Amino acid sequence: MSSATRFVLFGGPILLLILTAVAGYSFSKIRSLSLPIPEALALFTVVLPIITGISVQSAYGIIQRSTRKKKHQIAIPLIAVVGFQLYETIVATLALTHMLPPSSLRCGLETKWGNLYRSKNAEAIRRIQDSLNCCGLNSVRDRAFPFGSPSHCDEVFGRSNSCFGEWRQQEQLHAGLLLLVALVVFAVKVVSITSFLSTSSWTRSGLLRYFKQLGFHNSGNQQEDSRAEIRGLIEEGSAPAPYRDDPTESAHSPPGSNTAESQGPRVEPSQLVDDRNEWRDEEQGHVA
Repeated sequence: MSSATRFVLFGGPILLLILTAVAGYSFSKIRSLSLPIPEALALFTVVLPIITGISVQSAYGIIQRSTRKKKHQIAIPLIAVVGFQLYETIVATLALTHMLPPSSLRCGLETKWGNLYRSKNAEAIRRIQDSLNCCGLNSVRDRAFPFGSPSHCDEVFGRSNSCFGEWRQQEQLHAGLLLLVALVVFAVKVVSITSFLSTSSWTRSGLLRYFKQLGFHNSGNQQEDSRAEIRGLIEEGSAPAPYRDDPTESAHSPPGSNTAESQGPRVEPSQLVDDRNEWRDEEQGHVA
């Protein structure tokens, strides 16, 4: 077992527990301060490190037990671990919307405070004011507790600051913690899987070649087909051309065909005659 794998197996769970505690702290603050961050988002972030730790440990155990006869078993946990990337992406994206830009957060804060005030949720508004040592939303008398028209929160509690600025900072802070948890969990997952796949047992088992074959099987077949086609073209182009008496004869004419026969009359050589016999007969006639 390499040092990196040992660190992942023993240090990884501790880090994931710390991340779970951080997410749990943010979840409790989101509820107590009535922040306009969905509680479901915070809850999903709390369970994210736990699910990741279980899936990574399962993947390591299956990698260690896998053999050449059971190569397909390794694909299931790896696909599950990679599939959590979508989960982490959603958590990180939603958390980021509650951080940036700061000007876009006013609408959510106004809506949340207005709902609390209309429902006369004195406990929630007072908890916000006491935690942040402030009164009202935009001013010390803007929908502040104790309820009244106008409210005398500043006189009752001796406070001179409104809650909007501090409340918005708390939203950004805890949304940032949720984003941090999602990013660190992703990094732990990548480091863990990379460490597991780089062990000697993985490389000796031949499973790495198995996944390479799955990924490059189609491209390998295409390369072989293209090489075979190139070889065929080379062999066809290197074949010797047939000899032709007429250089103007078409290269597409079949062997043994004569284009001159189709363009004019056929000329045949005359038969050879023995002329010596005719001269001998003439000479004998003159002598007689």
